[in-house]
Amino acid sequence: MNESGYRCQFSHISGIARAGFVLLLSAVAVGCGAVGPYQAYSGDRLPANAVATLEGSQYLRQDWLNRYIDAVRFAQVDGEAIVNSVEHERVEIKPGAHEIAVYFYWDMGSARGLAPALVSYAAARESLSRILRFEAVAGEVYRVMAEPQFSSDRQDITTLSHVNFWVEDSNGATVVSRARGSYPLPTR
Repeated sequence: MNESGYRCQFSHISGIARAGFVLLLSAVAVGCGAVGPYQAYSGDRLPANAVATLEGSQYLRQDWLNRYIDAVRFAQVDGEAIVNSVEHERVEIKPGAHEIAVYFYWDMGSARGLAPALVSYAAARESLSRILRFEAVAGEVYRVMAEPQFSSDRQDITTLSHVNFWVEDSNGATVVSRARGSYPLPTR
């Protein structure tokens, strides 16, 4: 076999291996993908045009070595706890007036030890969670936005002072204002 035949055979094997690798990655991505929207109402799942959908915004944070994705997560809808709330980026609700409890989820990556305890502590702090009240419209997608506030220039979980939340509809119009979703700072 000449040199070009060898290259052709190697290229063919490499192409098969590459295709197999892509197929494997696709299967893993589908299997490890995010859980679907949380259904915060009883009964059968309704079509998208019959429910309102809540989405928690996500924020990319980087340090000198790692990248993290912090996010708004949903704790409760109308007083009912959302099971495995960290897994749900979207929540479906029926149209009407609702109280949505949200919190700011601080991604710690693969950190071990004390870090997960700090995250649990932060998620339970009143300054990092809020109850938002608004009227939901069928077929609308609402995005819950967050603005973390830090007590120093070093922006990490130890300096995270509080988080302000607000809600926007799919057109970017404010549904719950920053003022209504802000943490009440103590007056001095």
